[in-house]
Amino acid sequence: MGWDVVGGRGSADRNGQASRGGTSASRKASDPADGGLAGSGRDAARDAGERRGGAPGSGARTPGGGARARGAAPGDREGETRPGAQGEVDGWRPDGAGEAGRGGRRPDGRAGSRQGRGQDGRSPGGHRGRRPGGRVPVAGGAVVTLDDVARLAGVSLATASRVLGPASSRRVGSELRDRVQKAARQLGYTPNLAARALAHGASDVVGLIVHDLTDPSCAMLAEGVMRAAERRGLAVLISATWNDPEREIAHVATFHAQRARAVVLAGARVADERLTVRLGTELARFHEAGGRVACVGQAVLPADTVVPDNHGGAYRLATTLAALGHRRFAVLAGPPHLALVRERLAGFTEGLRAAGLPAPRVLHEDLDRDGGYAAAERLLAEGTDATCVFAVNDVMAVGALAALRAHGVAVPDEISLAGFDDIPALRDTVPALTTVRLPLQRMGERALDLALGSPELCGGWRTESAPGEVIVRESTRGVG
Repeated sequence: MGWDVVGGRGSADRNGQASRGGTSASRKASDPADGGLAGSGRDAARDAGERRGGAPGSGARTPGGGARARGAAPGDREGETRPGAQGEVDGWRPDGAGEAGRGGRRPDGRAGSRQGRGQDGRSPGGHRGRRPGGRVPVAGGAVVTLDDVARLAGVSLATASRVLGPASSRRVGSELRDRVQKAARQLGYTPNLAARALAHGASDVVGLIVHDLTDPSCAMLAEGVMRAAERRGLAVLISATWNDPEREIAHVATFHAQRARAVVLAGARVADERLTVRLGTELARFHEAGGRVACVGQAVLPADTVVPDNHGGAYRLATTLAALGHRRFAVLAGPPHLALVRERLAGFTEGLRAAGLPAPRVLHEDLDRDGGYAAAERLLAEGTDATCVFAVNDVMAVGALAALRAHGVAVPDEISLAGFDDIPALRDTVPALTTVRLPLQRMGERALDLALGSPELCGGWRTESAPGEVIVRESTRGVG
């Protein structure tokens, strides 16, 4: 199946972004930690002066230098706002000051004074563009910019950017770094993440899409993604689909609009080619716009994928239980349209067939604790001669265990029970649950590592398999 980008929206977005960001090219260089990158040849000379204890020379860019957007006060930067800035109309401000050089008028008809200047022509901070060293250069109520931090620390703007920019402090000596960080703390400086995303074309955010936040297996996958993101100085935003494919597609589009650095999909794929193509097309648009994508699940999308060994793990579990002497089985399965359910059910059935046993009885319910409870109650109500029950995930197994206990059925004395995933909490259940262990946290880490790697180096999308290991515990016993 192909992944053509319908309508070319990804490239159009980039062109639009370029045109919108064209007027701010000088801003990127002047305020790198807010959006741009620093590092010109003259930065080294300035840095050398700073290490000798002096402030940068007068040739450094000043807060008022360069063009300003109409209505902006000196020191304002693109993407920043000031208290009281809302309500400014065509050069008039609520404080009565007109826009400099534009003849702005107040509501009473009188011409406004030059914006941002005192009677002596100085800016509100009292300086004429020189960095004043140890004096706090911002007026009360103003937004603190990287310029302000650099002035207070007595360093160049480029040095402040390297210290406070993403993963860049290693390039600055400890003395200068300490000065900049101290100044930032004193002023309460916070980088403008929106401006940074606009400058780089991507934010410092990773989107993670899971099927259910209450599912412990999703929590373990999220733990792995967040650990991998933290190593890179990135934040993680999590969205849940509740097994709704339409919601998953919408979440990808939202992360695309927010310029997420990468998106990791950790939900079960559906056996619906039409929905799979639509999701793949949305992912292709995101990738064309510079985003990175990885999946945990089936390798059916245009993305690097960590593939859990659902089929093989269930196959080995079936042969292990057959070796304990069990001959009649029931399977508590989730919705049949989920690929995960199909793979685990198929693997378990094939394992029984390989052991010379008949196919199991299958009951489909929701893929959660309540679904497991309902399926187990149905099994008991309809009658069963099964000696072992397999729930296709551990969460369903927890519900089944509760239902069996509520109806006075002892596990494993009267019926054995097994699950799949090996979520940590189940090691403390009574009895401890036999299951198939997946390295869930490691799978989440690898997914983000793949997303932020370089697929062009290997010529295409990469696929890694996550093996499943059968763990036999007290919830299953041998039968004669």
